[in-house]
Amino acid sequence: MQTKKKSLGQKIKRYRLINDIRQEDMAEKMGVSRATLINYEKGHTAINIDILNRLKNIFPNFDSFNEENTKPQILTNNTIDFKVLYKALFDQRKYIFLITILFGIIGTSLSFSFKKYYKSEISLYPAKNESFNNLGQFQSLAANLGMNTADNGQSFNIPDVVKSRLIATKAVNNIWITENGDSTSLIDLWKLDHSFWSKKNQDKIDPNIIREKAIKNFLSRISISEDRITRLIKISTNFQDPLISANIANFIGQEVEKYIQKENSAQSKKEKLFIGERLLVVKSELESAENKLKQFKERNRGYDGSPELFMIFSRLNREVEAKKEVYVTLQQQLELARIEEVKQSPILHVLDKAVPPIKKSSPNRLSFLFLSLLFGFIFSSIRTINRY
Repeated sequence: MQTKKKSLGQKIKRYRLINDIRQEDMAEKMGVSRATLINYEKGHTAINIDILNRLKNIFPNFDSFNEENTKPQILTNNTIDFKVLYKALFDQRKYIFLITILFGIIGTSLSFSFKKYYKSEISLYPAKNESFNNLGQFQSLAANLGMNTADNGQSFNIPDVVKSRLIATKAVNNIWITENGDSTSLIDLWKLDHSFWSKKNQDKIDPNIIREKAIKNFLSRISISEDRITRLIKISTNFQDPLISANIANFIGQEVEKYIQKENSAQSKKEKLFIGERLLVVKSELESAENKLKQFKERNRGYDGSPELFMIFSRLNREVEAKKEVYVTLQQQLELARIEEVKQSPILHVLDKAVPPIKKSSPNRLSFLFLSLLFGFIFSSIRTINRY
């Protein structure tokens, strides 16, 4: 559906408004009154040939303005005419091409101002409890004796351990070797204490603030993924030096294993320590009870003929047997505690160690080029459409 053509009066009014001409000035130049010009614009009065020629002589671009106004519109009744749009863009293809190339050059040049980062990755598998089935006979023995074995079902959310402040603090406080062989800390690598603001306020800077910034920066450069089916864990690091990136990934893997192993073995060590101390006490009590029984027998060889002496013998003998049974039970518990401590030794298996990456991970100059070209094309196209 085409729009209704504007009348001559409407074209005059539109021309006057676009060129910011007052009604008084245009009416004076045309040699008519302001009221007459208003009637022309509203279509109440017809414009004769003399007035129209006078208008064209005074404003020579009036005809060309009317011709431009009749060109096909891209948007008509909220509907885009893609043929007109394509033609408008195609006519300005050189301009669009140059602007797009210019944006591509600028964007690619800017990518060289960004710092290079290198991504490294370590792959881990959690140890399986089934690998210790050969120790099941000891657990069965403990069950037959009525003793409880330690529960090895304790589990940890490894992503939480990896992203913990404990490991981040250790990494920030550690000294790392760069690819060039230099020793540096992460604070020096990121120059957190060499910024302009830090130099200007050197006496007021709290080292804890710098350390907090370093910890946050460290955690932001660590990522972890876990396959729920295969349980494969991948820890990725992204730092400015390839060797540091690989060493930090391996460092995190070791620290996670140490932490989980320490927490898992803490209970077993506590039980083993308690049983060991208790075993010494019971052993001493057993030896004392055995000595009392021995002395009684030596002094009273005919105790079985006296009811009173036999009763004393029975009490001393019962005490020795009770202490002996407790002693044997504690020895078994001690062995089981040692077994549980061994069971919890393997925590993680390293599938692939992190190695220094050969290529940088960012900035990706190809992405910069593509995005810059795309942005340049969109910008030049929009500007072309607006000008049209």
